[in-house]
Amino acid sequence: MEFLPWKTINLDGSFRVTAPESVSEEILEEVSDGVTFRFNSDLEEVKLEILLNAPWGWKECFPLSEQENPPAKFICRLISRSTGRRTHVELEDGGMDCWFTETSYKSLREGEELRVEALLVRTSDLKKTSEGLAGKKGQIIGRSNIHTVQFINDTASDDSLFKLRWSEFPSSASKQLWRLIPGEPPVVELNSGVPSSLRQLLMSRSSSRQGGALQRDAIFISICSSIWPILVSDILQKLQHVVDDNPSIEELEAIETLSKWQLRILSLFAPGLLTTSHPIHEALSLIPLELKSPGGFSRLMMRMPELIQEETKLLQLAELMANSPQIKSKKSLDVPELKDVSAA
Repeated sequence: MEFLPWKTINLDGSFRVTAPESVSEEILEEVSDGVTFRFNSDLEEVKLEILLNAPWGWKECFPLSEQENPPAKFICRLISRSTGRRTHVELEDGGMDCWFTETSYKSLREGEELRVEALLVRTSDLKKTSEGLAGKKGQIIGRSNIHTVQFINDTASDDSLFKLRWSEFPSSASKQLWRLIPGEPPVVELNSGVPSSLRQLLMSRSSSRQGGALQRDAIFISICSSIWPILVSDILQKLQHVVDDNPSIEELEAIETLSKWQLRILSLFAPGLLTTSHPIHEALSLIPLELKSPGGFSRLMMRMPELIQEETKLLQLAELMANSPQIKSKKSLDVPELKDVSAA
């Protein structure tokens, strides 16, 4: 019996992943050829450039009879630690043992972390299914260190799910605490006519789980039950129109018709709406499939109240709203300075 390979190839130091069109100059960390950096432009479709200079003598890991034209492919494997999404791209031979490719990657959520590594695998055709022992196909012969790519925009602080604004409500709505103004992101307008102590409480940024922070979250929790179903319903209705207009559309293609903001909202609920343990990216692709079935929209929306009332989800949704950036009112208002009222 012949065991392959009898020698493994170390690709460290010869593999680079960059994004020159959208990467800030600041490199956050560079250790053992693994680079972590931030992006400074739109994350909708980041173009990654992958370069590998194959080390000298890499063909020697194959039997002598195969070394002239080895059954091997250099590939780059991309694994999202944030969503579980896995994919790979094949590197093309550019001559002089230089292998290169470009690939577009659409981040599904702010802060998504991608682990990228180069692999040398034993196969002559990546598209055919693997069969038999690893020595016949798919055996990893060489690999690089893992590079970490963080999909974090320099303007991430402005990339919020909500905006908060204090506004003067008409006398007919003087008892109303809030109202929702559509947009991406939408604006939650709060009634400036409420007592100043309540206004100060609602503007707290404390992340503690006691005192005023709990009171603040309790108020936002009561708002959650109304606002989140509205937002999710609008997004699902858009997807419903997409699949109705084109029944043969692929699920992933349908999801990509959503805006970045809509995608982030739906990502919060997708696994729960389907009552599955699928990672986020898989759950998202199953949503259009559910909408294609009779009554799919109603089934998804009927799951929303239960999903929102889950304890952990309630706290998460309330904090997302409570920590939304404040924007100036249309009218000049005497808004108190932001203070930490967690000890209130």
